[in-house]
Amino acid sequence: MQTGDHSKNTQQNKNEKPILYVKLKKALYGTLQAALIFWRLLSDTLMEWGFVLNIYHKCVANKLINGKQCTIILHVDDLKISHVDKKVVNDIIMRLGNKFGKEDPLTATRGKILEY
Repeated sequence: MQTGDHSKNTQQNKNEKPILYVKLKKALYGTLQAALIFWRLLSDTLMEWGFVLNIYHKCVANKLINGKQCTIILHVDDLKISHVDKKVVNDIIMRLGNKFGKEDPLTATRGKILEY
């Protein structure tokens, strides 16, 4: 971290304590804005792949694949992907990994009961 004169970015609050204002180049992880940015990117990606967002719950996307429904449910940065064919789920995980797993690999957990 660089040190230096930050007076041009500093203001006094009502108690005369200095407050440093900064502009971030990326959304800060864990903020509402970061979650919204990720949702927009993920939902746009899923729609490009032919998924349709549920009109009642925008964190649910569906698509018919091989004649069967594939459902993806998003909660913060976790996804639940379901389809009767494991190969379809594997393909989606691979595509998501290619798009979003460049900095950190995606992790996948399978089974009837999931703990995370």
